[in-house]
Amino acid sequence: MEKSYLSFSAPPLPYFVEGNSTTFHKGQQHPARRNLGFFDIILVREGTLCIGEEALKWNIAAGEVLILEPNKYHYSTARCASDTTFYWLHMQSPSYWMEQSACTNISSTEAITSLHYHTEQTTIHLPKYQQIPHRHVLYDTVENLLQSTTQPRSFAFWETQQLFMQVLQHLSYNPMPQHTSLRLAEHVEMYIKQHYNEHITNATLAKHFHVHENYLARCMKQAFACTPLAYLAAYRLHQSRLLFLTTDWSLQQIAEEVGFTRQGYFSKSFKAKYGLSPSQYRQDMSKA
Repeated sequence: MEKSYLSFSAPPLPYFVEGNSTTFHKGQQHPARRNLGFFDIILVREGTLCIGEEALKWNIAAGEVLILEPNKYHYSTARCASDTTFYWLHMQSPSYWMEQSACTNISSTEAITSLHYHTEQTTIHLPKYQQIPHRHVLYDTVENLLQSTTQPRSFAFWETQQLFMQVLQHLSYNPMPQHTSLRLAEHVEMYIKQHYNEHITNATLAKHFHVHENYLARCMKQAFACTPLAYLAAYRLHQSRLLFLTTDWSLQQIAEEVGFTRQGYFSKSFKAKYGLSPSQYRQDMSKA
C-alpha cells in the first residue's frame, strides 16, 4: 500500500476535541460512519483493529496508529479476532491541510515558504498509518491526556492541549531528508537570528562555519531560496517592524538596533518590504 501523510499548515495548530479508550471483545467490530466531522486518531494498544476508509483497508496492530479523515466513509473490514483495546482521539484543524503521497516531491521553495521566519509558519506532517517505535512513551502521554479531561474544564484546558501537542510530536515526521546542506542552512539561520544586529558578511559567516562562501550561499538558496545576506536583511526588517510596534524609539535608534548602519538605506529597504516608509508604518499602527 502506498504510504501517505496529512500535512497541516501551522499555526494555527490542530487541537484536541475529545477522546477515550475503548475495548472491543472478540467478535465485535468498529461501527461504520460517514462525515464524522473530526480527524480520528486511532492508536491500538492490544489486539488488532480492522478498518477501511473509502477504498483503503488497514489491520492496525498494537503500537500502530491510523488517522481517519473527517469527511470520508469509515467502516469495519473484519470482526476482532481477539480482545482489542485502542485509544481514539478526535482532532480538529482550523488551518489548511491536505493528504499527500509519501513519494510526492516537496520542492525546496515550498519547504522554504512553510519555514520562512516572517510568517513563523511550518508544516506538520502526520502519516496516515505508522508503527510507533517507542509506543509505551506515547501510551503514557495519551493516558495523561485523557486523565486531564476528567478535571474541571477551566483548569484542564491548557494541560490537555499541551499534552495533545506532545502526542502530535510523537506522530509527526519530516518527509524531507536532513541533508548536510539543509542542516548547515538551519545553523546559519539560527546564527543570523542570534547575531542579526552585529556586523555580518559572507566572509564572517564562511569563517564561522568553516566553509567556502559559495557553498554557504548555495545551501541557503536550496533551503530558504535566498542568500545569507538577503535573509539577514529581511530578518533585520522584521525585527525593526516589531520595534515600531512595541517601542517609541526614534527611526535612527531602531535602524541602529537591528544592524543598519545607514538610516537612508534602512528607510528605503523598509518601504520596499512593507509598502510604507517607517514613519508611515508607525503612524498607521498608532491610529485609533
